[in-house]
Amino acid sequence: MDFTIPEHLTDIKERVRKFREQELQPLEHDFLMEGKLAAEKRLALRAQARDEYDLWALDVPEKYGGAAVGRLGMCLVSEELYKSPMMFDFGGSPEPALYLCNDEQKERYLDPIVNGEKNACYAFTEPDTGSDLGNIKTVAVQHGDSWVINGQKKFIGYLDESDFVILFTSTDPDKGARGITCFLVDKGTPGFEITGRIPTMGDEWEPFELTFTDCAVPDENRLGEVNEGFKIADEQLTHGRLKIAAYQLGMAQRSLELAVDWAKQRTTWGKPIASRQAIQWMVADSEVELQAARLLVYRAAWLEENEQPIRNEAFIAKLYATEMAHRVTDRCIQIFGGRGFTREVPVQSFYRQNRVWRIGHGTSEIHRWMIARNILGPAADD
Repeated sequence: MDFTIPEHLTDIKERVRKFREQELQPLEHDFLMEGKLAAEKRLALRAQARDEYDLWALDVPEKYGGAAVGRLGMCLVSEELYKSPMMFDFGGSPEPALYLCNDEQKERYLDPIVNGEKNACYAFTEPDTGSDLGNIKTVAVQHGDSWVINGQKKFIGYLDESDFVILFTSTDPDKGARGITCFLVDKGTPGFEITGRIPTMGDEWEPFELTFTDCAVPDENRLGEVNEGFKIADEQLTHGRLKIAAYQLGMAQRSLELAVDWAKQRTTWGKPIASRQAIQWMVADSEVELQAARLLVYRAAWLEENEQPIRNEAFIAKLYATEMAHRVTDRCIQIFGGRGFTREVPVQSFYRQNRVWRIGHGTSEIHRWMIARNILGPAADD
């Protein structure tokens, strides 16, 4: 692996840094006090990023009108952006599942996202189902040229700014995970109801609960083949795991930078706490773990760009990076002392936000289980 980041990617990362510092950072104080960024403001910032910074559709292939920066480039972008506590993403980037759209679906769903005319979210999780996709209870039954959907989804993020949902349903319950089918369901479709918003301990992320009651969706909105949804979900989750791992790099890096600056300023008994060995060891351990996580993330991205499968590498990168960020942000709060527990400091926000990433897209325990199975093979199931 070449450890030199290509110049065109460093240029993109520099533009992202300028956007973060000039447009997001001035909003941080209000965000930390309120715990959220209004959907209208988020959309306005995305438009500003597109018009003034040329930051749009960064990971979209050129044939669809995107910048095609590649997986490593997107990891660099995510790392830089998530030095802000606002959980901000640039626009114009469809979820990976949408690249499976047929030509007619691309005109209705993929292209409008790239053009900034629509937004989407996806729905896997249910009240009693998470990583065990074979246990999905939301069922789609075919009636002529339509599918009638009944069921419930929970913990669905960013529905408030989405125009449609990438919905995973069971179309053959007896087949478990091999009986899942994916549909594109427009908001406003009769029988599709938003039945709740869920307050969480993390800033910004307040997911939704959805209920489908005899919701008729035309077969033309089916994404991919019947009962082939698990493959779509698996690719979607692999992509998301690597992206989440990159988030942790930015969160941990910014937290460590803030803590180091504070350690140089804060004095006890006439000396800066940076001179205390306990603080030095926290800083040293955090730097070592951060660098190790960064290499895992960059390596997985590099492998994907070289057309290598990264399912297991994404498990490894997300597991280590999310747990690393938890330890680093915890240490940084400790370095800040009582001030670190206040909303004045971004570290406490990073600490709380990190907690969901050790659960979402598969818990740490699921990741360890899958990594072990990939190493041990059939013996792991005996």
